Amino acid sequence: MNDPNGFCVFKNEFHLFYQYNPLSSQEPGIAHWGHAKSSDLFHWEHLEIALYPDKNYDKNGVFSGSAIIVNETMNLLYTGNSNNQGEIQQRQALASSTNGVKFIKYPENPVLLGNDYQPNIRDPKVWQYGDDFYMVIGNSFKNDTLGRVLLFSSKDLKSWKEASILGESDGFLGYMWECPDFFELNGKFVLLFSPQGVKPQGDQYKNLYQSGYIVGDFDYKSKVFTPITKFKELDYGHDFYATQTSIDSQKRRIVVAWLSMWEQVYPERNDGWSGQLTIPRALQLTSTYELIQKPVDEILGIRNGLLYSGIAAPGTSIKLNNNIGEIVITASQHEDFNLIFEAGNTTVTLKYDNNNGKVSLDRGGNDGVRRTDWRPLGRLQMRIFVDRSSIEVFCGDGEVTFSSRFFPYGEVNVRLGEKSKAENMLVYHLKRTVPAP
Repeated sequence: MNDPNGFCVFKNEFHLFYQYNPLSSQEPGIAHWGHAKSSDLFHWEHLEIALYPDKNYDKNGVFSGSAIIVNETMNLLYTGNSNNQGEIQQRQALASSTNGVKFIKYPENPVLLGNDYQPNIRDPKVWQYGDDFYMVIGNSFKNDTLGRVLLFSSKDLKSWKEASILGESDGFLGYMWECPDFFELNGKFVLLFSPQGVKPQGDQYKNLYQSGYIVGDFDYKSKVFTPITKFKELDYGHDFYATQTSIDSQKRRIVVAWLSMWEQVYPERNDGWSGQLTIPRALQLTSTYELIQKPVDEILGIRNGLLYSGIAAPGTSIKLNNNIGEIVITASQHEDFNLIFEAGNTTVTLKYDNNNGKVSLDRGGNDGVRRTDWRPLGRLQMRIFVDRSSIEVFCGDGEVTFSSRFFPYGEVNVRLGEKSKAENMLVYHLKRTVPAP
């Protein structure tokens, strides 16, 4: 599986779809829409495949898209991908369900042909404002050398017209903007997307593809988005892509992402599966127009006892049960700090460099280090989640995050560096929420 799709709340339950190949764990294959639902974002019930590539316009993949609830009906807007003797066409299509399980494709699909924008026009994200529906779509232009996001509007989800170009690359931000999202937070608008083709610059943009955002102002009358900030990465780990957000009944803006990266072949494939999603995170926008991410509060419900609590001296080591756990650290902001996760020959090192104001995650091997600027506001605080083959790090209030995969062979021990100490260290065991493999 890869991109999360159709994230929404329907009849008091969270629904989450995802790009899915039911035939193989070895390659992406022809995309279907997998489907799961949950009452708490952590205990998921797998449902039947929601969308199959069974029409001429989507025969080569039911690509990414989103969901919107209208009159107790769940509507999915997605990209139908077809390849006719080498000619790729991407069309936007509609499917609907009144029970949230079985979906019927609109008989007059596609609802948006996009003839002027072929062959890369995909990943629609739809929302409603007033009496109108709006949709952002990723696109490339100038012979597929520059990426951009297009805005369309509709009265009925079936007939769409172009409203504006929300944003476009000047060359720096790559050749294709995938998985766009557009929403309002604290009176400002956030354009969240995944550009392809951004070149690395020092510690920035080191993954094959990125996910990040631009904050600005938007006028629904003129349909013009005016940026206030430059593009900023949302996560600094190795494996974070194709974000999707949803608003829940508490008015939280929750984001999930694919916790992997294209062209990475991880050993999980040998066990018959491939890909996972991040912990759901509540987004907030600061007064300086930066997004912060915090694990949703529901995660407290899967804590299953303390493995350690209290002051931790240098070298303190705690074994995680089943390689699953949550670690909460409080330490001095004026000193270097190292936290090591080790299992056999596998080591992941989380490091705060006080002299240079840097925080880094090093999983070893080629291209193992991810690093960015960060200075704690007050005490150094970190919250880390380990889930068998993944690590997600939240620094401070969530102003910096790292999401990466790693593959321990043996039991994972969490150890403080030989010169590091914690004023308080909590290590929780977490409940297993899916059956053991």
